[in-house]
Amino acid sequence: MRNVFKGILLCASAVGCASSVRGQDAAPEWFDGKPRTFVVNGYSTSYHWPAMLQRKLDRYFDGKRIIEVKSATQGSTPIAKWMNVKTGQPLKPWTTKLRPLLNDQSRPTIVLAQQSLQWAFGGRSVGIRDKNDRVAIRQGAEVMKVYTDLLKSDGADAVVMAMHIYKQGMEPEIGNERLSLAAFIESKPNAVFEGPDVWMPTSKIWPQAFQADKIHPNGMGAEVMAHHWFVSLLKLCGKEVPPWSEEEMQQAIKNPPALATSDRRPQRGEGPGMVDRMRRHDANQDGKITKEEFRGPKSIFGRFDENDDGVIDSEELSGPGQ
Repeated sequence: MRNVFKGILLCASAVGCASSVRGQDAAPEWFDGKPRTFVVNGYSTSYHWPAMLQRKLDRYFDGKRIIEVKSATQGSTPIAKWMNVKTGQPLKPWTTKLRPLLNDQSRPTIVLAQQSLQWAFGGRSVGIRDKNDRVAIRQGAEVMKVYTDLLKSDGADAVVMAMHIYKQGMEPEIGNERLSLAAFIESKPNAVFEGPDVWMPTSKIWPQAFQADKIHPNGMGAEVMAHHWFVSLLKLCGKEVPPWSEEEMQQAIKNPPALATSDRRPQRGEGPGMVDRMRRHDANQDGKITKEEFRGPKSIFGRFDENDDGVIDSEELSGPGQ
């Protein structure tokens, strides 16, 4: 285990090189002391690391809130649930959670997108088979272009793009999403930068850095992601990484911190017992509950169906607040 964690520390140092300003003519100046906003866009695996990144940014600026981190995150909501990947039309989570943050022009806004291509190719488990799957790689890159263009048209001054963490049971397709990101970055999109590779370090500490469901990161996993994002952002701007960030990650690996309250608080009638009762509605035992299968109140179904797609999947059942 010690060698595994040592490898993570080396990866954190190397990520600056992998996330250099590839395809861009000049480094951004996000750490020049002027007020800015970082908007995190992602799904349930990004519920907790943004707060840890905020702590690091505040420490970097000697306790001052120069860069503010805001979250536009929602469970079970990769790119294909934020927008229609064929038409580029924004969907409900985009218009209700993300767009209001992008429309705030009081200070420059940079989107930190830790995203996924699940459902972008059709079914959730359909993805990029390997490095020779050029059609899917190109299709994924095209989805990223539509996504980042929409972010910029809605007010983002820049986008830093990263992909999904390690996901047991959906590999190698999840890890291979990075091939589409590399292809997209090679096309030199304007004001879009390559973020940290969070798949590699989380793959090395699975399942230790994950919650009991082995899908969502625990305090250790969230701290590892926050460190990699912090390193990547500083390196993009040509800044030195202070040693205390790695020390914080090492401490979290030794003694994983408890997670703060999630975006979604438990409501009356929820909890483990409620989850068991919900699963009884899964008539065909496929691990999902559709509106047709559900026989309870619409309000209960709506609490669990976080992405409003009319289906409650396993992630939504085991997500935060459950």
